[in-house]
Amino acid sequence: MCDNDRTEELEKIIREQKKMIDDLMNNQQTSFKVKVETEKKKADEALKSMVSIFTNKDIQRHFVRAGMEFLSGIEELIKTIPFPDNVKETMDKAYEAKDDIVREVCDLNPSCKYKATGTKKKMKKIDVE
Repeated sequence: MCDNDRTEELEKIIREQKKMIDDLMNNQQTSFKVKVETEKKKADEALKSMVSIFTNKDIQRHFVRAGMEFLSGIEELIKTIPFPDNVKETMDKAYEAKDDIVREVCDLNPSCKYKATGTKKKMKKIDVE
């Protein structure tokens, strides 16, 4: 066998090996792209589900109501603490101002269960001594 034949045979083997390597690389790239697209779709769907939970009006309404109930509980707790009279007067004014804000917000919300009856009150300035 001459050197020319060996060279041709080696070139043929190298071409075949290169083709196999190229095919393997292309297959890996394709399967990677498919896997990435699949995972991206799953992540997008999971994100949409999470966002829809927090943007759901019924859920928001429950949390707002729960927050208002919590603040009312804190308000009652503070009312039972023995404070000096001037502090109690200032706190009463603050509660009135809060109630005014709640009424004004509820007037803008047709489904508010704390609807104001009668005329709107204006906010009062609270002087703290």
